[in-house]
Amino acid sequence: MARRRSSGITNLGFNQDQGCFTCCLTSGLRVYNVDPLVEKAHYSKEELGEVTLCEMVFRSNWLLVVRARRPCSLMLLDDQHRAFRAEVMFKSPIRALRARKDKVAVVLASSIQVLSLPSLARVALLRTPASARPLCAIATDPNALQLLAAPAHRKGSLQLLDVSRAVKGAASSSPAVVGCHQTDLVCISLSANGAKLATASERGTIIRLWDTTTKHMLHELRRGSDYADVYCINFNWSGSLVCCVSDKGTLHVWLARGNYAHVCAAPAAPPLRALCAFSDEASAVVICEDGTFHKFTFSAEGNCHRSDFEYFLQVGDDDEFLH
Repeated sequence: MARRRSSGITNLGFNQDQGCFTCCLTSGLRVYNVDPLVEKAHYSKEELGEVTLCEMVFRSNWLLVVRARRPCSLMLLDDQHRAFRAEVMFKSPIRALRARKDKVAVVLASSIQVLSLPSLARVALLRTPASARPLCAIATDPNALQLLAAPAHRKGSLQLLDVSRAVKGAASSSPAVVGCHQTDLVCISLSANGAKLATASERGTIIRLWDTTTKHMLHELRRGSDYADVYCINFNWSGSLVCCVSDKGTLHVWLARGNYAHVCAAPAAPPLRALCAFSDEASAVVICEDGTFHKFTFSAEGNCHRSDFEYFLQVGDDDEFLH
């Protein structure tokens, strides 16, 4: 999610276990713990300048950072020592980042380069259409398939590549292509183990779930009847639940297996760009570009209520929090 607002927020992003999130600002960078909501790190404009992208590597001290004054440069920041440890330059501005413990996918104008961590050496290259949104998803479970998902050249299609088999500097084995929608893709997500894929098109009325092994559709999840711009789709760590949020301002939660029931729909925020994630098996959180934090508790019976609301930019350091 990236767009400048009066809040000064340029980008928001959850880490891989959805227990933390980063907030990129025109005035620096902040990192928060989700439950409880606590500020973990705070970098001023004097230290970093304007930050446009940041990807936290699980709960480690590694932060992958892109700054406004150097949009083609990816820097590895060691938060423990507040120092940069590595840097790599690209020929075009970096549009998005997705990381796992050992790799980071860097979305560029017409390709995705996969780099190893922490060396930032390139291990794979995937060509993508220049007209596509900067979409990318990577399986984050270190013990599962290292699957990468990205837009394919055919409208509404995705390509899937196992980056563990990649050959340095090459595209390696050909990616598998899955025709997901008839219109352009706007949002994609992989479960942590890479077994399930969720997609939304520019219509935004349904979320489709796919089996990445068979490439068959598992189910269609109805978001609504009106067209919507889906901002975020996320699975919980086990892949048993999936949530989404769109410009309609509503958080939706479904079961991602069994009868694929619609668990709940809750007004989450004004129609601002937002991200959603799971804090546990019965709670979901939404963070918005206006600096608001919303936590919802839900039950299998369909009950849902907002259990917490905060302006996270007003949440300061807590010295008693254990990093």
